[in-house]
Amino acid sequence: MFNCIFNVLLFCAVSIIASKIVEGSQPNLQKTVEAMFSDRSHEVHPGPCKLLRSTKRQVKMCDRDTGLSNAISIAKEQAIAACEETFQYDRWNCSVVFNRKLKRNIFNKIYRETAFVHALIAGSITHSVAKACASGDLSSCSCVGKFTKNNTWKVAGCGDDFRHGKRITKNFLDFKHAGNDQIAEVLKQDVIVGVDSIGEQMKEVCKCHGFSGSCTTKTCWKRLGPFNSAMGLLKKHYHHALKKKIMNYTTKRAITPKVRNKMKIDRKNLVYLQRTPNLCVSTKGRVCKDRKNCATLCCGRGHITGKRNVTSRCRCRMVNCCFVQCDTCVEEVEHFTCK
Repeated sequence: MFNCIFNVLLFCAVSIIASKIVEGSQPNLQKTVEAMFSDRSHEVHPGPCKLLRSTKRQVKMCDRDTGLSNAISIAKEQAIAACEETFQYDRWNCSVVFNRKLKRNIFNKIYRETAFVHALIAGSITHSVAKACASGDLSSCSCVGKFTKNNTWKVAGCGDDFRHGKRITKNFLDFKHAGNDQIAEVLKQDVIVGVDSIGEQMKEVCKCHGFSGSCTTKTCWKRLGPFNSAMGLLKKHYHHALKKKIMNYTTKRAITPKVRNKMKIDRKNLVYLQRTPNLCVSTKGRVCKDRKNCATLCCGRGHITGKRNVTSRCRCRMVNCCFVQCDTCVEEVEHFTCK
């Protein structure tokens, strides 16, 4: 009888330890993403990176190129702003916790939202660094990807350097040392999806030079659109993310080649491990985009319809040849709030 009870207790203890170790201690990749997404303040930390409590690697990178700190800061701000705008009418609206419960932090496990945030931050850093190369704010840019299609084309200046942005992102997130376990494999995949989503926005832009509008020579470079232009693709990845299972709950996070083969991660999709909790509780009082959106956002509870006055410019016209004069119009519009 004693042995039976002892075995049960031992099994429970091993299971608890195993589950905690599988979730694992966070490598720098996870710590950096969590710090950038969770901190919505403008606090400045000591050290050259300023934005976050940096690792030795990150300190060296920010020391080596003083413009990197500003690029990382821009990456953080544009990632959070784009996320909140894109998901403002979704059940998850880019909050760090689920259902306003501090214990339900999105970084405690690998949810669909956790996977998306890793892609979002990685993509935003890549975009910001690539843009900083074009503006001359970074001194370490390689300005690769120049076009030489024929002898009449030439290249001047530095375009949006996606390849440098990708390289800096991986180094800053310490991608190489993120680990070889199952958690790391999933998160590294999510980072890659985020970076590649930015790369898909690259376009070739050329400007003609020549007498009387002729195009005897062309200056060509690569350009990224605004970061918001990549959010459509990232959100599509969010909705099509794949749920995977941890293959073996052992006391070691290390992943064997056999387990890696079984995971069969689709390299084009976001991957997550745990199902998102029911978020209907947290949508009470949320504003809907329209009645159709209310049907989803309010989880079938219904909505309250109200009216408000919206002021806008209207009846604009030219005055005295060169000035635009507009009237101010007030329109009564409906707005919807979840019950």
